[in-house]
Amino acid sequence: MCSTILAQVPASRVGKSPQSPPRQAPAQTAVQPKAVSPETQERIKVAPVQQLSPAESAALERLLAAWEARSSAVTTWSCSFHKWEYNTWSPADTKGEQLAWSENMGELKYASPDKGLFRIKESKQWNAQTRRYEQRTDQPGEHWVSSGTSIYEFRHAERQLRETKLPPEMRGRAISDGPLPFVFGAKAETLKTRYFMRIITPPGVADQVWLEAIPRWQGDAANFSKVELILQSRDLMPFAMQIYKPGGQDRDVYQFDSKTSLIDKGLDLIRDFSKPSTPLGYTFILEDAPTGPPAPAVAPERLPQTAPRSL
Repeated sequence: MCSTILAQVPASRVGKSPQSPPRQAPAQTAVQPKAVSPETQERIKVAPVQQLSPAESAALERLLAAWEARSSAVTTWSCSFHKWEYNTWSPADTKGEQLAWSENMGELKYASPDKGLFRIKESKQWNAQTRRYEQRTDQPGEHWVSSGTSIYEFRHAERQLRETKLPPEMRGRAISDGPLPFVFGAKAETLKTRYFMRIITPPGVADQVWLEAIPRWQGDAANFSKVELILQSRDLMPFAMQIYKPGGQDRDVYQFDSKTSLIDKGLDLIRDFSKPSTPLGYTFILEDAPTGPPAPAVAPERLPQTAPRSL
C-alpha cells in the first residue's frame, strides 16, 4: 500500500503529530438510509471483494470481538473532529495533488445505546478566484440529534427541522445504523452481516488498526461504496475514517481529535440529546421511519489472490 489514508494529509498538518490526520474520506448523507428506487437498486453494484485467508479471517474475528467488547463498555463519548470533503471540483496544489473542496470542524456526542449528536460548527470552502479557503456564512453546517426514540435533522437548505419517529424495532440501534457507520456501538455480528470486511493495516504501523468495509446491503450501498476506518490500538476508539460515496471517487475524511475525547464523562443526557428547538423561520416536520429489513446488495465476485490495491 504505497498510498495510504495517512499519506493523504493536508500539507499544513503533516508532521504535527505522530498520528497525522488523514486528508481524504467520504461524507455522510442523511441520518436515515436514502430511499432507493427499484431502478436505482438495479444499478448499484458492490465492488468485488478479495477472499480472506483462514489466518486473515481469524484475525478479523478477534479484532471485531475485542472492538465490540470495548464499544459495549463505553457509556458516553464526546469528541471534536475535522472533516475534509473531496469531489470533482476539488482544487489541486502546485504539484497536482488534490486538495479538499471544503474543510470543516465539528463535534460528536454519544450515549449508549442509541443517543447521539453530530454537528458541523465551522466550515471553510475553497474559493477558486482567491485560491484560498474562506469561511462559509451562508448557512449552518450539518446537524442531527438522536434521542433514542426520534432522530432530529436540520435541513438548512429547506429551512426545516425534521423529526423521524423510530419504530420499536429500530430503537437501541439507530446510531450504529446511522450516517457515520462504525463510530457508535459496533456489534461484531451486525458488522459481518452488513459488510465485507478486512484488516488493511500497513506494514510497520503498530499503534493503529486499519479496517476496510464494503456494504452488502442496497440501503448502505446507496450511501457509500466503501469505508476505511482507523482505530487506535491502545483503546480501539476511532482515530480517522474515510468514506467513499457511490458512483465515483468523491469522499469525505474525518479525523477525531484524541485531545478532546472524553469517555464516560462530560455529557448532559437531557440537554445534549433532547428535542432541539425549531429555529426562527424554519418549519417543523414529523414523519415515521421506514420499516423492514434492508435489501441485499449484489453478491461480490471473488478475485484472484493478488495483493490488495493501493488506498
